[in-house]
Amino acid sequence: MSSPQNHTLRAGLYMVITTACFVAGDTCIKLIGATLPLGQVIGLIGVVSTFFLLVVCWQQGILKNLPMIYTRMVLLRSLFDAMGSFMFVSALMHMPLANLSSVMQSVPLVVVVVGVIFLGEKAGFSRIAAVIAGFVGVLLIVKPSPQTITIYEFLAVGAVIVVAFRDLVTKRIPAHVPLLVIALANAIFISLSGFGVGLVQGFTNIEAWQGALLLGAGLFVTISYFFIVATVRLGELSATAPFRYTEVVFAIIAGILVFGEYPDAVAYMGMGLVVAAGLFAAHREAAQSRSAEAELMPPAF
Repeated sequence: MSSPQNHTLRAGLYMVITTACFVAGDTCIKLIGATLPLGQVIGLIGVVSTFFLLVVCWQQGILKNLPMIYTRMVLLRSLFDAMGSFMFVSALMHMPLANLSSVMQSVPLVVVVVGVIFLGEKAGFSRIAAVIAGFVGVLLIVKPSPQTITIYEFLAVGAVIVVAFRDLVTKRIPAHVPLLVIALANAIFISLSGFGVGLVQGFTNIEAWQGALLLGAGLFVTISYFFIVATVRLGELSATAPFRYTEVVFAIIAGILVFGEYPDAVAYMGMGLVVAAGLFAAHREAAQSRSAEAELMPPAF
């Protein structure tokens, strides 16, 4: 087996580890549920992630690049990421894990829509068809109706839109800014915004099991960012993008084993449509993207 093939397989494995860690972190957050105020949960996870990312940045020798956090595009991206994290975690507390994870996979499709509407980009028939298929998939997952729709489904869709804007901003971050510096900026923004909301909501004493889950969530997020760096360095986006959709599989498994959440047949159909449309969009984006790093950065949680 040639060296490029080895690199592609390793990059794919790293992407699978990334998605598994993000699902594990989401599981930890969901287990805490409504036992702690939302702002406190997000703030503490941000602190844990900030600490671990500082350690990783030190290990990678890029602490000297920390002033790049104040780059305008980095700060704007962090703002979008913090907004998306609040929406995502709020929805996570009240939606099945697999459903929410699948809805989030429609982000590449929304990026196409946002690019067409706000940036004047052109989209051919095939890309438009992929967007429509993905949208239908989201509807099959969420199954909106006047009797069952809640604010949390709207928050999930809102998180997708905000993350799509975040990804468009990411493309405009100079290529010399290290990926881990961007991740650290996100963690700092998230912790500050979390504690800011916590000042309004109030804080609650943390029990040992809650602290362990918060620590685990922050650690899993940090591990994910570390493996994203490895993925970007080893593999091409077009080769590694399909592996990111293993997140849906991990989310289904976690939902069943941990929370007893069983998606119905209609939801499975929707997941399939979203994944298929997302794979197509990722393939097209791989051919046009100026930066592989921009497309592999996931939501903070």
